[in-house]
Amino acid sequence: MLSKNPILLLLTLFSLLGLPLLFCFQNTYAQFYEGHADGWHWYKNNNNDETTDNSKSVESQDPVMQMKALRSTIEHALDKAILYPTDENVKNYISLQNRLSNQSSLFANVWQKVLLENPNLNYALVHPTNNLAKQVDLDLQHKREDAAIAKLAKESGLFFFYSSSCAYCRKFAPILKSFSSSYNISVIPISLDGGFLPEFPNSVIDKGQASKFSVTVEPSLFAVNPYTGKAYPVSQGVISQYDLRKRILDISQNFMGGS
Repeated sequence: MLSKNPILLLLTLFSLLGLPLLFCFQNTYAQFYEGHADGWHWYKNNNNDETTDNSKSVESQDPVMQMKALRSTIEHALDKAILYPTDENVKNYISLQNRLSNQSSLFANVWQKVLLENPNLNYALVHPTNNLAKQVDLDLQHKREDAAIAKLAKESGLFFFYSSSCAYCRKFAPILKSFSSSYNISVIPISLDGGFLPEFPNSVIDKGQASKFSVTVEPSLFAVNPYTGKAYPVSQGVISQYDLRKRILDISQNFMGGS
């Protein structure tokens, strides 16, 4: 059954109708609108007095009111066709739905035309959706992340607060160890309970550092610049290497003055 909500139908049709199909219908649209000087008030129905009155009442109103009237007209036609399924009532509802389909197709056609003429409005160009463009965007993202990590490795180090009895710390330790080894980043592991994790046997015992950093979650990771004395929280809890890369890029761009 067709949706009672014309807005939902419009959006559904917009998502289904492809650009080639829209161009095929272009001449049909032109002919249709040349013969309907009433514009959006195509939903006038001379066989239905109430529908005709609704369309006349919105001629001087704004588009929001017109859309409400349109929604009411189509819902009224559907309800009437269901309650009184005569040939005429069903025919009237189908006619309204077909014209709404034409209207939504025309909207989609104009949408594509506007995007072609104004590529700066095309969201897909900034956030690619096809596989090839997404791969290019992903490669650029990796390059930015690599540059941010290299900057961090050169200027800062990581303070890793953990407890040896913490299951989340034990899960995160090999991730951090692999990450720091791959990018040659210095890590100062600080044990909060006096026990050491196998990945960081040379840890130091917490002597107030956790309090200074306001550590309340284990594990916690901070980027610390020894030249400026500034510290930036990187993560709390377990995160993947993928998320760790993104977080360091975010810190570099927004807090460390990166480009």
